[in-house]
Amino acid sequence: NSAKESKTGKVTLIGHSNGGLLAKVIVDSLKKSGEEKLVDRIIMVATPQIGTPKAALGLLHGDGSNFLYGVILDKKTARGFGENMISAYNLLPSKKYFDVVQSPVIEFDSDVKNIYDFPSIFGNDINNFDEFKKFLLGDDGKRTEPDTDDTDSPNVLKDNFFSQAEKTHESLDLWQAPAGMEVVQIAGWGLDTIRGIKYDDCDFIFCPNKLSNIDRSLLFTQDGDETVVVPSAVEMDGNAERYYVDLKLYNNLLDLDFKVSREHADILEIEPLQDFIKNIIQGKKESVNYISMEKPEVKNEDKSLRYRLHSPVALHIYDKDGRHTGLIENKNPLSDLRFFEKQIPNSYYMEFGETKYAGSEGNLVQTVILEGEDLGTFTFEIDEVIGKQDVKTTTFTNIPVMQGMKAEILISDSIGEMKIDVENDGQIDAIFRPGEVIKREDLLEIFEKIISSLDVDKTVKDRLVNKIDNAKKQLEKGHSVAADAMLRNVKHQIEVFSDINTPEKFRILKDEAEKLMGIMDKILAM
Repeated sequence: NSAKESKTGKVTLIGHSNGGLLAKVIVDSLKKSGEEKLVDRIIMVATPQIGTPKAALGLLHGDGSNFLYGVILDKKTARGFGENMISAYNLLPSKKYFDVVQSPVIEFDSDVKNIYDFPSIFGNDINNFDEFKKFLLGDDGKRTEPDTDDTDSPNVLKDNFFSQAEKTHESLDLWQAPAGMEVVQIAGWGLDTIRGIKYDDCDFIFCPNKLSNIDRSLLFTQDGDETVVVPSAVEMDGNAERYYVDLKLYNNLLDLDFKVSREHADILEIEPLQDFIKNIIQGKKESVNYISMEKPEVKNEDKSLRYRLHSPVALHIYDKDGRHTGLIENKNPLSDLRFFEKQIPNSYYMEFGETKYAGSEGNLVQTVILEGEDLGTFTFEIDEVIGKQDVKTTTFTNIPVMQGMKAEILISDSIGEMKIDVENDGQIDAIFRPGEVIKREDLLEIFEKIISSLDVDKTVKDRLVNKIDNAKKQLEKGHSVAADAMLRNVKHQIEVFSDINTPEKFRILKDEAEKLMGIMDKILAM
């Protein structure tokens, strides 16, 4: 009908993301009825033609499944939704992806064998389609589908859905446009984009050696639009034209009083891209700002920062103008959805497993604020990337934390010191400087304040704090063996005070006690 109403008797199909794959299917359907000439051109924007690694994370763990812009869906729900949606399987890297990209989508740290011996099955990484398929489908039956609540264990996908997606890609990956049909591929470039996942042994003290406690981290490339890697967005046989949108440059030059940064999800909101597509439809190939036929390259002087934060802490970034990237409040108390925003140009925020990932340009003056969400410890890592190289990583390791605690780092020409306000009362309780070894005495200072905040009788708190003080004195004298014995006694006392037979007035809640003992184990392990 659209073709009949057109002045030319033809239509142009414009497909964004998965819509580009659908456009190919539509043309194939028209070919069967001899009506393919009703389409004069296809314009595919940010289409994962041969899949993209981020899709695997969603299906395996429910990670990164932001079905609504700015909303983080519960991992259990997201994984179940994706596993049972056949179209989601079409977004997985296909056989051609491995032929073209030639980069592993899954890597294994050697320590992972302590939990599950993936290396004996796959080696150090998965860099071909057959191994990728074997991993996704459960290692030839060696792995079974994990419990619904267990999103840390890699999922086992549906064989029939995967086979159907495999057949779909066998057709679409070799797809050729009919004679006379113009094909334009447009890729977004310049934003940190997931290129793979790395599995590791869990670093937490209480992690048993079982699959549900396997750790995972993200591998990034700047060759993408935050979701789809560039090689997939422009990979088509034949004479298809290729164009690249420099998202990094576009976002950096925005007048942010009127616009926002753009990435994969809203790339079509970029006005120059809208103008470019309009020109193509009108038969004009005029140059447009931020769009070129040559893929941009990362400059040697380009600097960016990548943040990794291991729970239980919220991560916020603010620039000098007060723009914010990170979680924002969900005002519905009955909802478990988590909302985030990305106001800072070329910044991002993601949650994968129990780890928060964020990033920003490295030449911006910015303040990182960490807010405690629960009892435990946190590790905060900052990667400095210059050009394509990770040149330095600053790590603040195993810092005790409680709900409401605040830590702040100012970043300008270099990474600043971490200032910690345990009780969020405006008083700085500890300062950790980049590159300096964090002393146990400093962590015990924080731990004492956490103990003092417990909702338990003062005599219990005073007793524990006094024992910790004695251990600190031994450390100051260099008597680490004596200090360790005292700290183990503190841990034992916490366990005793959590016993059900302890009078309620003096009882530490069981959940709190386990977390406090976990903190003590981290300090003892230093």
